[in-house]
Amino acid sequence: MKMAYPMNKLITGVITVFTLFLIAAGCSSEQAESSSEENTEELKKAPNFEIATIDGDTVSLQKSMEENKPLVVYFTASWCPICAKNWPVLSKLYPEYKDRLNLVAIGIDPTDDEEVMRKLSEEEGFTFPVTRGEPDIMRAFGVQSQATTVGVNTDGTIAFQKNKTALSEEEYRELFDQLVN
Repeated sequence: MKMAYPMNKLITGVITVFTLFLIAAGCSSEQAESSSEENTEELKKAPNFEIATIDGDTVSLQKSMEENKPLVVYFTASWCPICAKNWPVLSKLYPEYKDRLNLVAIGIDPTDDEEVMRKLSEEEGFTFPVTRGEPDIMRAFGVQSQATTVGVNTDGTIAFQKNKTALSEEEYRELFDQLVN
């Protein structure tokens, strides 16, 4: 007796639906954006981390603090449409702020290896440092999804966290100014 629907097609279908669900949940439209605004009563300490960029430079919270520069960490993924809206804004603003703050885009997807991120950086014209996918850093920060921007003060406390959102040039400028002033 033949099965009405072969098992391998069923398994492939289930995996495909689950994958699409994860992508949709993690990178939906701006309508689903949420923001964790600054908690002025008690600021959370950022986790220390160290990671190499695709250009071989080392970025760490400790290094940024030693330079007395605030740090902006942007959690990204090569396949994220919200992230794709933020990349040009970050590329435009980073050269203006790079002497006053550090910025790094950390990949969250382990399949976004160095080759994938290098190609993306070249195609999109990134002016800011970017890393391979390293989900452990995202988890250490308590971040739940890509397209999240975290600002860290020079004392290592988290000043702001904007979750799963596309920000305008003006919004990023306001956040960067908050950190450097």
